[in-house]
Amino acid sequence: MPARRIVLIAGPSGSGKGEMVRRSGLPFVALDEFYRDGDAPDLPSRFGITDWDSPASWDAGAALEALTALAHDGTAQVPTYSISASRRTGMRVVDAGQAPLIVAEGLFASELIAPLAAAGLLADAMVLRRPVPIVFALRLIRDLRESRKPPLTLLRRGAGLARDQREAITRWRNAGMRPTGMRSGVRSLRRDTALAHAEARIRARGHRPDVLAITAVSFLREGPLGTEVLAVRKRGTGSYMQVGGKLEPGEAALQAAIREVEEELGVRLAPEDLELLGEFEAAAANEPDTLVRSTVFVTDRALPDPLVVRAELADHRWFGLRDPGGGTRLAPLMTHHILPALRALA
Repeated sequence: MPARRIVLIAGPSGSGKGEMVRRSGLPFVALDEFYRDGDAPDLPSRFGITDWDSPASWDAGAALEALTALAHDGTAQVPTYSISASRRTGMRVVDAGQAPLIVAEGLFASELIAPLAAAGLLADAMVLRRPVPIVFALRLIRDLRESRKPPLTLLRRGAGLARDQREAITRWRNAGMRPTGMRSGVRSLRRDTALAHAEARIRARGHRPDVLAITAVSFLREGPLGTEVLAVRKRGTGSYMQVGGKLEPGEAALQAAIREVEEELGVRLAPEDLELLGEFEAAAANEPDTLVRSTVFVTDRALPDPLVVRAELADHRWFGLRDPGGGTRLAPLMTHHILPALRALA
């Protein structure tokens, strides 16, 4: 089925975002689960405790990874976070089933508007707006019931958030989220679901996608459990892929591969360092309605340790060639073509 699309919902803490989503019946991810652990370095502070209302206390990259996997693959591993203990306590699997939409709700939902829109995964973005006294009371009742923090701290924090609520709503609106009430929000989610079903039927009829010519390089090394392959993630995306990118006009694939490796890893390769793995075609990981036609090279050239990614890259990981593991989305080109071809070489 086509990639599921994502509805983002923000709103003040305790305003009822989770209740609105539950009434819609859609699968959802609570973005609060992606808070950083309370002993992480450089956490912001407010009210004498960590400022859990600051985006700096939250792991946007991990949230984007999980949502991208859920949209494309239907399942994703999501942390379980204890607010009272200020740390992650485990992991769980979220299964979207056949639903065409997924909801992601939380204070920091607006941080994901741009990357999800760029990947063609954004369906809607709303901010739940309710009266300040109601939100204050609902938040305090919830926080006391769950023993999230000491009562005096909860009162101080609640009063500060109440003072800031109107300004926060304005920020969410300026970020591109449209305000809604509880009932109108549920109706919007149901309309979005009907629209997503209609779009899926249209897409299923088939159309001619755009095709991008790219090059990619597979770096191999021996790890404790066998051969490993390097994969990288670009800023503002949730999928891991090989080092590489689009060919420039008049550029040969080998030249592009050497250039991309130097730009993204700071490593200068010679042509003899690279061996042709093959030419493959697959759905693009981060661009909707697009295919990539890739010339892929392989090398066992040693990389610096620690490896620092550059240019547009945000992260890198080494994956087992035989068992890449779960919970992280690999680009279709990797899963359908590159990994099988590399296994055939081993």
